[in-house]
Amino acid sequence: MDGLLARGRAWTYGMWPAAVALAAVLVFEAVLLRFEGYRAMAAVAPSLLTCLIAVVAVRKPVAAAMAAAGSVLLTTWWSGLLDTYSMAYFSPLSPAETLACLIITALVVRQRPGEQAAVSVAVMVAAAIHASVTRDLNGYWYLGEPGDVFPTAMLLVLAIGAGLYFRARDKDRERSIRVAVSTAQQEERIALARELHDVVAHHVTGIVVQAQAARTVADTDPLAAHRLLPGIERSGSEALTAMRRLVGTLREQGTGVGSAEVATTDLDADVRAAVAQAREVGTPVELTVDLPRPVPPEVARSVLRLVQESLTNVQKHARDATSVVVELSTSDDHVRLRVHDDGTGLPGEPVGGSGGYGLIGMRERVELLGGLFSAGPTGVRGWQVLAELPVKGGAR
Repeated sequence: MDGLLARGRAWTYGMWPAAVALAAVLVFEAVLLRFEGYRAMAAVAPSLLTCLIAVVAVRKPVAAAMAAAGSVLLTTWWSGLLDTYSMAYFSPLSPAETLACLIITALVVRQRPGEQAAVSVAVMVAAAIHASVTRDLNGYWYLGEPGDVFPTAMLLVLAIGAGLYFRARDKDRERSIRVAVSTAQQEERIALARELHDVVAHHVTGIVVQAQAARTVADTDPLAAHRLLPGIERSGSEALTAMRRLVGTLREQGTGVGSAEVATTDLDADVRAAVAQAREVGTPVELTVDLPRPVPPEVARSVLRLVQESLTNVQKHARDATSVVVELSTSDDHVRLRVHDDGTGLPGEPVGGSGGYGLIGMRERVELLGGLFSAGPTGVRGWQVLAELPVKGGAR
């Protein structure tokens, strides 16, 4: 039952204002028609189907337009069969049918390409023209009367204009989202470059120090590869300089990326500290750590960042969560992280930070290191983040 309700909310997401308006118009029609008898009320019963189609039209507007046209034809046939008239104040259709078709018109113009939208609107207009010729409108509306046709045409133009307006707004929003996603990815690359610099610099510095020590003892130890040591020292120094220069070009003021400042060389301790911090603010976290082998520093820092970001998302978006499970383990040549909660959230609710791009940053980080990442709902309740990072040889 919960799954059926969740699917219903997904199909009608954002359409509750239209549903309320259609319900109000239907009540208005029922109040007026009850004075005309049950036959008149029964004649407009199929218009309920048209209204229902308008409410679910947000998912498939073209199919909804065709179905609405068929429903209008069905209502026309039904009213003729009962030999009763139809109310037609604003168009040859009843007020509820008119509003439903206008809603579908705006949706199809907003979401579909020009040709598909034009055909869909034309089909509904054709069904309305057929109704104007076939239905008994009892003097309410005349196809050839300019005073009746002009308001109807204006309503149609307004619906098309509303669809075009929201279509333009959607394009602007998509451009903004693309820019924001690109920015989030770039910031995560910068954060990862900083962390890789710290790790690589440590190793390269060790190479340089060892090479210098080898040069010192090379004269007293003929077995030492004396001729190779200057090259090792030069290569190490050049690599360290190049790395610093590269990351220096990436360091911009105010990037705002909260890379794992608390990272140490002990991933187990770092993760436990992050979990303890989450528990302090009331998040019920259960932690399971199984790390029988050491994890490279560059991978450990990224795993810690994933844990921190996942727990932040839980605190922001997992409402009424009673259980949050963090599982960290190693298998073969990979480190595996799973963060699961049993909280609730809205289908369209942004995830991953205040701007909704935390998951994008996590995915970018994992994929840059050659790993696999997935995040999504687990059913009616709960959200799960899965990440698998190669311990060696997987970075791209």
